[in-house]
Amino acid sequence: MSRGVLLKVVLVTALVGLALIGRDVGAFNKWITPGLVAFGIVNVVFSARGTSGIRAVATAGALAALFWPPIQTLVVLLAWLVWPPAILVAWALGREVDDSPDVEQPERSAAATRARVTIAAIIGAVASGSLAYRLIVAHSLQQTAALFIGIPALLAIVVVFWVSPRSAVGVACKAVTVGMLVSLIFLGEGMVCIAMSAPLFYGVAVAIGVAVDRTWRHADKAPTTFACLAVLVIVPMSLEGVSDATSFSRDEWVSETRVVHASPRAIERALFEPPRFDRVLPLYLRAGFPRPVSTRLERSTVGTRLVIRFRGGEMRLDGVEPRTGDLILDVEETRPGSVRWRAVSDDSHMTHFLAWSEARVQWEAAGADSTRVTWTLRYRRGLDPAWYFGPWERYATRLAAGYLIDSVATP
Repeated sequence: MSRGVLLKVVLVTALVGLALIGRDVGAFNKWITPGLVAFGIVNVVFSARGTSGIRAVATAGALAALFWPPIQTLVVLLAWLVWPPAILVAWALGREVDDSPDVEQPERSAAATRARVTIAAIIGAVASGSLAYRLIVAHSLQQTAALFIGIPALLAIVVVFWVSPRSAVGVACKAVTVGMLVSLIFLGEGMVCIAMSAPLFYGVAVAIGVAVDRTWRHADKAPTTFACLAVLVIVPMSLEGVSDATSFSRDEWVSETRVVHASPRAIERALFEPPRFDRVLPLYLRAGFPRPVSTRLERSTVGTRLVIRFRGGEMRLDGVEPRTGDLILDVEETRPGSVRWRAVSDDSHMTHFLAWSEARVQWEAAGADSTRVTWTLRYRRGLDPAWYFGPWERYATRLAAGYLIDSVATP
């Protein structure tokens, strides 16, 4: 058995062993721990040129998270946001490496020419993408698939047809990387938006690059063939959210249930007192989402109104101050063991991601001085495509529901 195979066996055994040990002591999570094990095994078993450093760091991160559960959420976020673009770029660049020890001068000159043409093509592609971005914003489509699928597709298509590169995947990933940096620095996009959309951007670029590489390799009329494929696949995907006819349902709801060590009567009193948002937000919600900074409870003959002020929250590099706005909720219905708030208005930056509809809280006795509390949030998804951003938003709102139980429903 070679050293490489032996090392892989040892690492896989360590990953599985740490997961089983964590399960024995109660640290096992029904999806995070298996996901970390699978993530680590993928990085150990599967290899691609140029990715050894990225895979080593990823494997070490998975082992560390399994050994020390408090950092699991952080490692999962990094694995989702950072690992895909890093591995794709490393793989794409690795494909372009010439393994031959001796390279003649004409070949070096040709390589330098290709590099200059590639740079010019990337600049042209980014310019085209910037123009398309301005047109999308002008028509208020910046939260649709026209931006998140259409723009990276445009960057990739322009650059690969201009350059005719040895590796379409490599130049497509480079163009997308430059485009995202430009959007971060010059277009004023927030870091959380860039981070959330990066895997999607690189996925589109790699898909187009792979299709072009295979088409040029096996077809005589590559441009015509690929143009037809691009129209048939990319264009329909880019139309989601542009109109009602090309959109999926935006209405979503999530629930979170926790047992609170307080009586049902104490829970009911806490729900009609000003909330306390002094508890630490979950890590994911601190990554750039708006944060509650103050609350105000207004009672009148008409009813009860809750005003929550949010600030921020995206990190920007263009000097723009974080946006501040109020979410206004009215008590719509109260019953024994249940209360429902209706969202009246929201002018915080949260509307960039979703629009709140209502919040319902239900509680029932779960034993001596314990109450089972369920917090349900209804909202309208604000980003497309649904298959990509839907899980992101559901995860964020589920964390928010749990935080609200701790901060509002807990005496």
